Amino acid sequence: MMPRHPVFFALLLAFGAAHAAPADTPASYAARWPLQLPAGASVVRLPLPAEVLTQVQTFDLRDLRVFNASGQPVPLALDRLGPGASAAAAPAPIGLPVLPILAEPQAASRGNMTLRIEDGSAGRTVRLDMPAANSAASAPGAQTSTLAGALVDTREQKTALQAIELDADWPAARPFTFRLDTSADLRQWQPLGEVTAYRGADGAAIAPAHLDTGGTSLQARYLRITWDDAAPGAVQLRQVRLLPAPAGPAAPERVAVPLTLPDAGQARDPRVLEWRLPFAAPVAALNIRTGEPATLIPVRVLARQQREQPWTPLARHVVFSLTQNGQTQRSPALELGQAAWREWRIEADPSSPGFAAPPQITALLPPVQLVFVASGSPPFTLAAGRADAADARLPLASLLPGYEPGAQAKLPAATLAAALETPAAVPTTVPGSQRDARKWLLWAVLLAGVLILGGMAWALLRQLKTPASGTD
Repeated sequence: MMPRHPVFFALLLAFGAAHAAPADTPASYAARWPLQLPAGASVVRLPLPAEVLTQVQTFDLRDLRVFNASGQPVPLALDRLGPGASAAAAPAPIGLPVLPILAEPQAASRGNMTLRIEDGSAGRTVRLDMPAANSAASAPGAQTSTLAGALVDTREQKTALQAIELDADWPAARPFTFRLDTSADLRQWQPLGEVTAYRGADGAAIAPAHLDTGGTSLQARYLRITWDDAAPGAVQLRQVRLLPAPAGPAAPERVAVPLTLPDAGQARDPRVLEWRLPFAAPVAALNIRTGEPATLIPVRVLARQQREQPWTPLARHVVFSLTQNGQTQRSPALELGQAAWREWRIEADPSSPGFAAPPQITALLPPVQLVFVASGSPPFTLAAGRADAADARLPLASLLPGYEPGAQAKLPAATLAAALETPAAVPTTVPGSQRDARKWLLWAVLLAGVLILGGMAWALLRQLKTPASGTD
């Protein structure tokens, strides 16, 4: 016999509705964009801009869908190499020995230098000669020659170079600048670039001596390396590593996402910055720019997924903005690999004054594109922003018969119908200020269950108190 008030069945329906996943339709995603496809294209690629990646709510980007006019999802794959990238492996670095450039102590300036290469029984030596200040100083054996720089013979290197790395030791706990110049005849020198490096007090290279060269070739040229004034023996240059540029198409640029840090008010600690990202896409690097001149702040970067977890140390970095010879040099971006964290924390060194004003932080996201089949009727819609989305992606090779690495770069490109020309700054929130929506839903279901059980108990009590009706 069924009860008069079927509250038990209502409770079951409430719990079932709470745990039932919404249908996979465009309306179940937080953000949607109309797409513009090339005419007659059946398989297209869609490079994802910042406005899309900042709406993703899963770290592996599985909550990306493309729907046709009937609201049906179309077959798609994720290409993490990004638009125009190839899968070719980076060439191995080329290590080259260095030859010392010697100079007299009183002639350590960079003007009126004469460079000579001498081959002797002890090996090859590069000597830097300058006019003696007086006859006493120029007397043989009067003073000991000092190391003024280094020379690298790069004349046989025909490969275009992506970067140059210096395997060196230099004075610790202060920014130290290396200058690189090239020459074809050892007389006329052209600047190649400068790199400001930094080693902590423990000797670890926090900002390495790494100079991006943008595909420059050093064939038929020498490379000269000089540096800031330092005590004798403070600089030891062991080797120069040339990093060849990857073969094939150039790697695409990472997607820059400017962040707006939350306003902490008067209680802000100048040595601590904290924020929570509104998206779950992984971050490849953080570019930290301070507006204060003559700034150098060693920092520690930490992250976590949610407030209940402890902070996890990720990396150490030095944020600097220094002016030298009329040019301002800023710290490079802090590389993080692909860090899929939601809450972030930057701690300045306790010995530093911290940040007088919040710096400008830009998150650099790995370039990514979708490859999908334009099945069904247009228009097509891109959707993103659903934390509980199932993984509906297919292997890239399954969408392209006879697939070869890099074939996706030749596909016609789709675009957002109303794409932003300049990415807008993404506002962040205070860590812990947002709770998981699923937790709120669970609490709501539990509260509803308690109310329903209370109502059922009240109804049963009323039935027990009601006297049974009889007939005379």
